[in-house]
Amino acid sequence: MINYNKIGKFIISALQQELIAQGHEATGNLVNSFEQNVISLPNSLVLEILMDDYGIYVNEGRKSGGKKVPIAVLIDWIERRAIASGDKEVKNVAFAIQQKIFQEGSPTSGSYKFTSNGRRKGFIDFVIDNELNEIYNELEQEVFEDYDAAIVSMVKEFNLKNK
Repeated sequence: MINYNKIGKFIISALQQELIAQGHEATGNLVNSFEQNVISLPNSLVLEILMDDYGIYVNEGRKSGGKKVPIAVLIDWIERRAIASGDKEVKNVAFAIQQKIFQEGSPTSGSYKFTSNGRRKGFIDFVIDNELNEIYNELEQEVFEDYDAAIVSMVKEFNLKNK
């Protein structure tokens, strides 16, 4: 039988590792926000992976000239990272970052100094495209084993009834 919890843990671990490699572990909130749910439907099973809402911005980035990042979010991030101290300096840095993201979009050119793998967005797509082959192979093997077991069981049952 397929162990969907094990698969969910593998996917979450791969997402967390990619986030960290991209340099997105400032507070650990996003990295630690992942959850999984296995949902049983009448004709299928769904493995749901959840994360904090702002993970979508980390994954997709922001376009230049778009909606500005809220100053309160930037102030909170600056304070957690201890980038600046004192209300005036923190606000000045927050406004500068907000303007830079507005001008360049995100990730900004300066943010690449935080990555160890050269990427700053697309962590979900990267994991799907590059890290899930092991899961696909395991699922394929388990599905075939389940089919084999089901066929063997049906043949035995048929033979017992038709002796």
